[in-house]
Amino acid sequence: MRYYLDVLQKIEETKAKAWLVGDTVRMLQMGIQPDVITLAIDSDDMYSLALELDTGTVDARGPYPALRGEILGVPFRAFSLRGKTIEDDLACRDLSIEAIAIRSDGGIVDPFGGRFDIRNRVIRLTGDNVDLITDDPLRILRMLRFSAELEMDIFWKTQSDVRKFLTEHVDRMDKIPPERWGREIMKGIKRRPYKFIHLCDSYDLLPFFLKELEDMKSDKRLFEHVLKVLEVIERKFDTNKLMQSDAFVLAGLLGNIGTKTLDGSDRNKFTDRLVVDYLTRWNVNSETIDEVIAIINSFKDFYKPVSELEFCRDVLKYSEEAIEVALEFAKCVVESENVTEKYGEVLEDNTWNLQQVLRRFNNVRLQTEGAQRYMTGREVMNLLNMKPGRRVGELLEGLDLAVGIGQVSSRAGAEAWLKAQ
Repeated sequence: MRYYLDVLQKIEETKAKAWLVGDTVRMLQMGIQPDVITLAIDSDDMYSLALELDTGTVDARGPYPALRGEILGVPFRAFSLRGKTIEDDLACRDLSIEAIAIRSDGGIVDPFGGRFDIRNRVIRLTGDNVDLITDDPLRILRMLRFSAELEMDIFWKTQSDVRKFLTEHVDRMDKIPPERWGREIMKGIKRRPYKFIHLCDSYDLLPFFLKELEDMKSDKRLFEHVLKVLEVIERKFDTNKLMQSDAFVLAGLLGNIGTKTLDGSDRNKFTDRLVVDYLTRWNVNSETIDEVIAIINSFKDFYKPVSELEFCRDVLKYSEEAIEVALEFAKCVVESENVTEKYGEVLEDNTWNLQQVLRRFNNVRLQTEGAQRYMTGREVMNLLNMKPGRRVGELLEGLDLAVGIGQVSSRAGAEAWLKAQ
């Protein structure tokens, strides 16, 4: 805590008053060390403050310009006070657990009982002020995200106010732009996808941002299958970092939309188009979208034996991580459907084969200081006295396959293989 207060005092040497606020204070109250601290500063001119501090840059994107930088080795983001006082600023924050501030002398400003709610593991609207969600209905999704992530209950009055708002203001929810829905959904599924989507369903929010998932309730098994897959993914998050990619969770959420069969045998280009449309409207980047589609369309390929050569081709076509993720996704789906006894051994054999291919490709990087191949196209042309052309590319692709299946394991081996062609 001491060095956080030193940061505040450093800022106050410029004659600007500063407070620790928001997620920083909430995390400190929960015994968690924040990686980046959030500050409120009584300065309307962040650019001048940056010059006086001789650190940081001003990010003017979004409704509240932020000064981002580092003071005394501590990364920070600073926002101007909303209102004339710190109490005014805290009153604008949506949840009481985020409406706490710490002064530079270590004193705590907590006008809305946020510390009490943290101790009692309760999510509550700041000051029980329903106008906070009237001003921005997407705060409801943020509330559910915190409830899922922090495993806190939602205060009874907040529950009542939110449900009443949703009943009376369907039009407001319908007018929220898809990209704003997407931004909050991506945050919500980051750590606790099952709990978050389950909460969204309990508040009848699915029709507003994922109608096709709501439609699955016409066949209860389909809807429960999606939740079960997300539940398995969430349970494995803490032990498998690979699963924490956006593509992994999105594949679990969207893998069955547009289908009417539990095994997804009726998937077609239309259902892929649905996935792409949703993710595009949610402003998900194209690389992640491609990976989601690849996972959804390929994970069942791992239900049967896959040779090292086939894995090698897939890795070269997509990427190492994409194939690893798709194989892990297949394991999650198998577990969610309780068919591990049927497919478990095949999946483990496939995992072994993939690991051998990846190990060989990694050996190339170790031997070449990070290069993807033992030889470049120019080196191949010099070795074989060739001119540029398609044949050079074919030789390089063939060399990659030879490396992946263990035929080539060194620069000398690569040269010998090329000469033999």
